[in-house]
Amino acid sequence: MPFKFHLKKSRQYNVISKNQYVICVELLDTGSIECTLDVQSLGHECLTNVAQRLGLGQPEFFGLSYISHHGSPATRWVQMDKPLKRQLEKEARSFNLRLRVMYFITDVQLIQDEITRYHYYLQLKMDVIDGRIHCNSREASTLASYSMQAEFGNYDPQRHTAEYLQQCILFSKNVIQADSSGQDSLLSAAIVRYKNLSGLTQAAAEELYVSIAVHLEGYGRETFAAKDDANNEIFLGISMNGIIIGYSNVQLTSFYRWKDISNVINHKKTFKIECQAENEEPKQFHFSDARTAKYVWRLCISQHTFYMQHQESNLVNKMSNSHLDPDNIDVRDEIRDVNIDNEAKATNQAHFNSCNDISSSPFPVAASSINMDTLRALLPSYRPAPDYDTAVQRKYNTAPNGSHHYYANQSNVHSPSLAHEVCMSTIISPELSSLLGNAVNRSRY
Repeated sequence: MPFKFHLKKSRQYNVISKNQYVICVELLDTGSIECTLDVQSLGHECLTNVAQRLGLGQPEFFGLSYISHHGSPATRWVQMDKPLKRQLEKEARSFNLRLRVMYFITDVQLIQDEITRYHYYLQLKMDVIDGRIHCNSREASTLASYSMQAEFGNYDPQRHTAEYLQQCILFSKNVIQADSSGQDSLLSAAIVRYKNLSGLTQAAAEELYVSIAVHLEGYGRETFAAKDDANNEIFLGISMNGIIIGYSNVQLTSFYRWKDISNVINHKKTFKIECQAENEEPKQFHFSDARTAKYVWRLCISQHTFYMQHQESNLVNKMSNSHLDPDNIDVRDEIRDVNIDNEAKATNQAHFNSCNDISSSPFPVAASSINMDTLRALLPSYRPAPDYDTAVQRKYNTAPNGSHHYYANQSNVHSPSLAHEVCMSTIISPELSSLLGNAVNRSRY
């Protein structure tokens, strides 16, 4: 008779799996990363996880976006200081995020990290192809040639044929439709330029691509549809330098720089811009829903915060590169810009509940890391301290005249307090040391 095993069913409750969830992040190179997060994890924790796994040396330029389920599909940015799961459950269509460039720059030299520059280049290429960055046929061909050099390397006539390159998406639909000859003429012009780029490194091609794209219309801009007080349809463009207001039916735009804006105010569906100039009246606009108006207000705060940190970091870098020599650089414009914005923050406090001053940001932006080698170069150089025997002789005035020697090795000084006093004696003149000798001895004993 065979034995029968009676297995008891165990009802175990896995607390770990209940308090954690997995989220998929789409990358700029069409890849994806899955992150396991806690239900209380903030948005910046997910971004930090992705940046570390990709090796992004400058993650402060990036953000996480999702597709909103309110109204028509629209891309929205994750708030980095709020719990991520709660945001997605309330706002997003799914738990799928996308890594994108959120904060754009005006100088490609600010990107020092190679992996960061590569992903920045992928973002701009995507914006060009999707038509968010506008360019003519000549600019499109030039960008396409740099893109081919960056991705394929030097031109190979046997491999990089017209038939092979036609399979790659290099031009936007608007540029193809605007050109009378279509995609064939654009591709031919791009191949001619591509041939002349032989010998150019792929990293240099990415940098040249970015340096051209930063000067094109639509670069680093997010647009939103709204109406003015006269019920005219307009669009608001939020960029790294300020707010652009354009009218759909006429070729008329207004641009308000961040340094010229004293405050942005949101109340329900209304969005208002207050300027620094006393004689200029506030500009007021109306959105279709209060949710969009509040989102635009938060986006203005985050972009203004990044602008302030960008201006201050530029000032520090310029002063560091010039070794604090005022004759080498002119930083008056940068100082004036920063001071104006700081005065605006001090004089324009919160007006009402969701109309806070633009200095308070719900999107924390990580400041760029400062080159430590540059900071060390700015420190004054000190003479090395003497060894232990010489220090004791000098302390008790037992050293012979003219026997003050200095040595590069400071490891022989065993007493911390004595080492501090020795270092002070090396940088203080003999007259001051004689005057301070009694005070030092009284403080020690």
